[in-house]
Amino acid sequence: MTTETIYHAALATHIAGLTMMAGTTLMDYVIFKQIWKQYWADKAKALAISEALVKLQIIFGSGFLLLIISGVTMMYLTHGVFGEQLWFRIKFGLILFIMINGLAFGRRLGVRLRTLLPEEISGINVSDKTLKIRDNLNIFHISQLAIFLTIFVLSVFKFN
Repeated sequence: MTTETIYHAALATHIAGLTMMAGTTLMDYVIFKQIWKQYWADKAKALAISEALVKLQIIFGSGFLLLIISGVTMMYLTHGVFGEQLWFRIKFGLILFIMINGLAFGRRLGVRLRTLLPEEISGINVSDKTLKIRDNLNIFHISQLAIFLTIFVLSVFKFN
């Protein structure tokens, strides 16, 4: 295999990894919207749907792993030529921000929601807390999706 073939395979893998991460975030957002629809009708169903979301984290993590491995491969093959360019530095910072934001806010909000829903099913009224989490998760998802869109644009236009 030639270096060019390996580079293109790494690039395809890189795009697939980023797409997996963005797609998982989009699916997380869509499913959370479904949770809130079910929340008012049947809180037990909303809890069941929220439990299923845990599996999406595996896909997100797999996409991140593909992104890192393929990114390191491409940097090795190009001798770090992209590392000095402004678009790459911004993209790299945004990827780090997505990970930090996901771990610090998204995951924490999801865990809090999954602990509050069973309490509401058992009759403890914590609706104000739950609604605050809903609003924060909505902001979280929209901001993550906007960052992914920015990363895609940066990757396509590669301005200096």
